[in-house]
Amino acid sequence: MISLLVQALHVIDTHPLLNHMNNKSLIITGIDQDDFKICKFFGNGLDLEWMMKASNNQTTNDNGGAAAAAAVSAATKNENPTSQMIEMFNSQVLAKILTLPFRTVAAINGHCIGAGLFLALACDYRFMRTERGYIQWPEARLGMRLTKGFAELSKDKIGDYAVLREGLLTAKRYTSGEALASGIIDGEYPLEELYPAAFRFAVEGLPETSENPLDYFDPKAYTEMKMEIWCTSYRALKFGKVSDLPHSRI
Repeated sequence: MISLLVQALHVIDTHPLLNHMNNKSLIITGIDQDDFKICKFFGNGLDLEWMMKASNNQTTNDNGGAAAAAAVSAATKNENPTSQMIEMFNSQVLAKILTLPFRTVAAINGHCIGAGLFLALACDYRFMRTERGYIQWPEARLGMRLTKGFAELSKDKIGDYAVLREGLLTAKRYTSGEALASGIIDGEYPLEELYPAAFRFAVEGLPETSENPLDYFDPKAYTEMKMEIWCTSYRALKFGKVSDLPHSRI
């Protein structure tokens, strides 16, 4: 999945119809690969089963949380491919989306957990469906640490300390209404209205043809401005290692 995200972002940079065009936006949502319909998950987090196998952890399914925590613990010591997977996700996906030179929108169509949440947080704006699905930082429940990249991204994108404390330290599950009230998302819509609303908002942010165009728009300067705004999380995602100590500076 991470490789597919990297390939998709590469298309934005290299496709003949896109690479010389400033007037574009990006929407990220969850689609069922079999029938291309909206599915019930936006992002369900890292593949814990794969992580456990990668760490050669033999813990039984009855102790899945402990096994997952052990896998992440091993990753922080660079003992298995999990660290390489997380670092690739951080540096080539999250850091890239965080600083793309155009508006990025997450249309959260269902459960948005762990790495799925970090993918949404990397976007400029987040809209979520009502009625079903929740947002969660699950690390405290699973006995995991965040790692520096995920921690700094959360701190940069969640402005309310009380929300950050509640979300991270209690692994609270936020409904769309709670997420909106907490400032985690920017809007909520019934599922049938979610993507159309995200699309309208994406179009409204086109730099050259919106109602409030950016007269001298420069994509390089726009990327650099995003780097300046979210400098700490960009540096942690782009250059940080899973093995970095919790108290280390990036």
